[in-house]
Amino acid sequence: MSIFNAEQWSYNHFKNGSFGDSRRTDRVIEVAADMARCSGKSIALSCRGNEAKVEGAYRLIRNDNISPEVIRASGFQHTAELAQPYAEILAIDDTTALSYKHQVAQELGKLGTTTDKSRGWWVHSTLLLDSFTTQTIGLIHQEYWLRPNNPEDADEKESGKWSEASYFCRQRLGDIMSRVISVCDREADILSYIQDKQKHNERFVVRAKHSRALVETGPKLFEHLESQAELGEYTIDIAQKGTKNSKGKPVNRVARKAKLTIKVAQVTFKAKGETQPVNVVYAQEKTSKNVTEPLRWVLLTTEPIDTLIQALHIIDIYTARWRIEDFHKAWKTGAGAERQRMTEPKNLERAVSILAFIGVRLLQLREAITLPYYLRKKGLLEEAKAVEAQRCDTVLEEDEWKVLMRFNKPRGHKDKGAPSLKWAYQSIAKLGGFTDTKRTGIASWTAVWEGWSTLQSHVVGYRVAKEMIADGESL
Repeated sequence: MSIFNAEQWSYNHFKNGSFGDSRRTDRVIEVAADMARCSGKSIALSCRGNEAKVEGAYRLIRNDNISPEVIRASGFQHTAELAQPYAEILAIDDTTALSYKHQVAQELGKLGTTTDKSRGWWVHSTLLLDSFTTQTIGLIHQEYWLRPNNPEDADEKESGKWSEASYFCRQRLGDIMSRVISVCDREADILSYIQDKQKHNERFVVRAKHSRALVETGPKLFEHLESQAELGEYTIDIAQKGTKNSKGKPVNRVARKAKLTIKVAQVTFKAKGETQPVNVVYAQEKTSKNVTEPLRWVLLTTEPIDTLIQALHIIDIYTARWRIEDFHKAWKTGAGAERQRMTEPKNLERAVSILAFIGVRLLQLREAITLPYYLRKKGLLEEAKAVEAQRCDTVLEEDEWKVLMRFNKPRGHKDKGAPSLKWAYQSIAKLGGFTDTKRTGIASWTAVWEGWSTLQSHVVGYRVAKEMIADGESL
């Protein structure tokens, strides 16, 4: 059975939910499986015209006895189980907004200005990755909140979300928390968060935002780092991306190879009468006339920094942080969280809570077939070749790869078994309109989603045809 079998996936995630009744549990599993099988579609479309299923699905979404928190807790428990064997785990933290304009938006929170028609939730998520391959293990935490129009009406500062995420990870992961490294962007450069992590002997890599005063020296952090000796150099691939410059103006960042100089330091922050020791890795891109915004990372960490290899490992850890942005895109666009239409906030929250785990499933699908790319980036060439040569039935159901062969027959494939994983990835991407004009071999998220959706549509027809033939009906 494929690791992406929708029924098994849903059962694993929601079988242990505290829904108060086994029939409710069964309904959650059935609805989530249908939604996973039809990623990005509405709940009605995921039921494929079965009126009883449609009624059952909406009855579930409207059921106040099934809280969104319990739906999420069941998925978090499954992630905690999956995380147990990994030697080193990355816990990637970040916040995003779910935005809506339809009727229910009036009951949701502020996203931009008070006059914005779009309103919604702010959601802070923690995604677990395998540090070795950077493949996603699962979602371990999410916190939803509504931002009031008047900031003075807020119950508490939102900066507490970082420590709260660590608290819940601690509760859910138990003893293996010692193998977890929290990875955060500049918004988490808060002394109270760093103190909380060190108080609990927990590991982190946080990108610095503030040039803080130091105990050891007169110059502040950033100036102090500039004066340190170079530990070595490092080259990193920077992907093409639409982004903003330091003045907030949109720019098109072209793909390039960035050469970084690496410096390290052990420093102690002055923190309201207390001292806060921390290790720092400083990565600065060498200037070039073609680069208007050179890359510059100051990474605060608990990890050792004695050697260049250790410093580079910390940089590798931080570069994995972008995976949670991929999750946000998979959740909101691929799984369709922002396209849902409900009349009550709790109903909508129940739906998007299920879709959060479907977003992770989409992320894992793409990772399963692009793992060789990440292994090559780490210099593991033989491991990459071995993965590419694997049969694709570890990812695809038999019906799926057989239908896929109708669109793109693999060259030289003569036996009746499943073709390679590399072939499956390329074939799905081609179904989504991917043409490898840049010779990268890596398809966009959109191409993979479109290809996967197209394949599923054809598989449905194929299975209906098989049932008709089995029943003796003519096609």
